[in-house]
Amino acid sequence: MAITVDGWKGLSMGVFTAVSILGAWLAVVMKERAKQVYVTSGVLFSAGVLLAGGFVHLLFDSNEEFEELSIMNFQWAFAITGITVVLLECLELALERVIDNKMNHSEPKRETEVSGEDQNSKKDGGDDEERDDQEQDDYVENEEHDHVHIIDAAKPLASILLTVALSIHSILEGIGIGATDTVPALQSEFVAVVFHKGFTAFALGNQLVSSGYWTDKSKRKYFYISIGTFIGVSLLGIGIGWAISYANSGLTAAIFVGITSGSFIFVSALEIIPGEARVIKGERLSILPVVVCFIAGYMLMAMLALWA
Repeated sequence: MAITVDGWKGLSMGVFTAVSILGAWLAVVMKERAKQVYVTSGVLFSAGVLLAGGFVHLLFDSNEEFEELSIMNFQWAFAITGITVVLLECLELALERVIDNKMNHSEPKRETEVSGEDQNSKKDGGDDEERDDQEQDDYVENEEHDHVHIIDAAKPLASILLTVALSIHSILEGIGIGATDTVPALQSEFVAVVFHKGFTAFALGNQLVSSGYWTDKSKRKYFYISIGTFIGVSLLGIGIGWAISYANSGLTAAIFVGITSGSFIFVSALEIIPGEARVIKGERLSILPVVVCFIAGYMLMAMLALWA
C-alpha cells in the first residue's frame, strides 16, 4: 500500500527525530573520534545530497508550482531561493558576531590574570611562546568542523547560540516538507533531510562534547537543551508547513518550497563545503575518498528525480 502525503509527513517527524538522536549519541560515543577522513567523507556526501536536493528537486518543484498558478511574469522561484541564501548568510554573520563579542568580553580579564601570574615571564619567554602556539593550535582545531561556530566552554549561552544557528535551517526544512503536497516531492525532500539531519546532529553533538557540555555533568543540561531544541524546531516546522498545506494555498507552498531550496543550497555550498575544505587542508586528508563521496551524494540524489 502506497504511503499518502500525510503518511510521509508523519513518517518524517518520527524518522528525523530518531536520526537526530542517533547523530548526537554517536558524537558522545565517539569521544576518541573515528578517522577524520571517514567523518569528512560522510559530511561531504550529505553536502552533495543537499545540493542536488536544492537545485534538481526543490527549485524545479517551486518553479513548477508558480507555473501552475500562472505567476510567471517573473522568475519567482529562483528569486526566492536566491534571497533565502543571502538572508541566511546575513543571519550567520550576525550570529558569529554575537558569539565573538561574548568571547571578547572575557578576554581582557583573562589577559590581566595572565600578566599578574608571573613577573618573570621575560626569562621564560620561550615557554610562553610555546604555550601561545599551543593555544592557537587548539583554537584552530576547534574552529575546523562542519557547521562550526566558536564556543566558549565556560558560557552556556554560546551553546544556545550555536543551536539557534542550526535550528534556523532545521525549521525551514521542516516547513518545506510540511507545505509540500505531492508524494514525489516529499520523497526527494525526505531523503535529502534524513542525510543532513544525521550529520548535522553529529556535528552539533561533537562540538558540544568537545566543549565540555557532556563530560562536565554540571553542564550536561545544556547538551540536552541544545539537542532537544534542534529536534523540536524541526517538528514545529513540519507542523507549520502541514497546516499551510491544509489551507490549500498553492502560492504559500510554492514560496516555502523555494525557501527550503535556498536553505539546502546555503547549508551545503556556504557552510559544509568551506568548513570541510579547512579540515581537509588542516589535517592533510586524502582527497580521493572525500571527492568521490561528494560526487556520489550529488549524483545519487539527482538520479532520484528520474523516478520521484
